[in-house]
Amino acid sequence: MKSATVSLDGMHWFISFLVEDGLGQVEHHVRAERKVGVDRGVVTAAVTSDGEFFDRRHATADGVSSRVIPSAAKKDRTSDLGYLTRGEAERYPRLQRRLARSAKGSKRRKAIIARLGEIMRRVRWRRGDFNAQTAHRLTRDYGVVILEDLKTTNLTSAARPKPDPGRPGAFLPNGRAAKSGLNKAILDKGWYGLEIALRSKARYTGTVIAEVPAPYTSQTCPAPACGVVDGKSRKSQALFSCTACGHTEHADIVGAKNTLAKYQAAGLVVSGRGDPSGSVKRQAPRSTARAAPAARTAA
Repeated sequence: MKSATVSLDGMHWFISFLVEDGLGQVEHHVRAERKVGVDRGVVTAAVTSDGEFFDRRHATADGVSSRVIPSAAKKDRTSDLGYLTRGEAERYPRLQRRLARSAKGSKRRKAIIARLGEIMRRVRWRRGDFNAQTAHRLTRDYGVVILEDLKTTNLTSAARPKPDPGRPGAFLPNGRAAKSGLNKAILDKGWYGLEIALRSKARYTGTVIAEVPAPYTSQTCPAPACGVVDGKSRKSQALFSCTACGHTEHADIVGAKNTLAKYQAAGLVVSGRGDPSGSVKRQAPRSTARAAPAARTAA
């Protein structure tokens, strides 16, 4: 045993031990030739280029994914409560209203905060369990998992206020409510948590976790003979219909396919595990030697 950490999460105490398990990092995956692109979304947590949908809505006794394309209609998503149970989804708003009416510093307020924290603790645990199961499936089945290079902190920042130049002290509409809803959806799906879980699991399977630039992955036609980039092709959250060739497909699958295509076009790249075997740095070597005094003077 190397260390022990005691922590408190809500009303629960935990102690975790760091021990040497004797397992070294696996260098090569048993299915190194299998590659998959993964698109993370706000309706479905993760979608692969092979057409597999990972989301808690699909969680069953057999797994956490489905190959059945989910319905795009909003009315069919009303039962999607994220990682809350139906009872918790009803209790949480009631507790928030009671919290607003309670006096600051009172015992009643502390008790309500503790009950709210207990619900959120369960949500965190369920989200972490889902991400761990998803990461296990992906790293078990694929030698290379490609993600979009998304900075969750930047994506979930609050909308900046827009001062009204005609009225000092007043502000113009800035879409704050819509941005707040998007931020909550991103954080609820646990984009960053899935990435961390993938990198953790990859050490034991030899999977390469790679990242590619995110722009235009959902606006590019995946058809080999097309490849046209047009924002109008993204008809809705779930529908992609190319304005050039008419190719139609689920938008999340299109994003995952384009993520995989970017990786294949760029060749081997630096990943979360370091450089894969046989990879070549694509940036030009940078000399660290200083220029000669005469050369600096001439410059």
